[in-house]
Amino acid sequence: MECPYCHENMLKGYISALRDPLKWIEESRNKGAFISQFQRGIKLTAWTQNQIETFYCENCKKMIFDAVDLS
Repeated sequence: MECPYCHENMLKGYISALRDPLKWIEESRNKGAFISQFQRGIKLTAWTQNQIETFYCENCKKMIFDAVDLS
């Protein structure tokens, strides 16, 4: 995949979680790691998944992944 910022080639990889599914929580609602499991947010993985495919740009230090709201 080509980086949309610098147009260099991006590396394909994964972001992994140990036990809980990944989700995005708005900064103003983030109350820390323990409370985040109870916060509503955009789910990035299902309960049965613990990783999400990600593309990383070594030049920009940015990552891109598809967010799928599974709620």
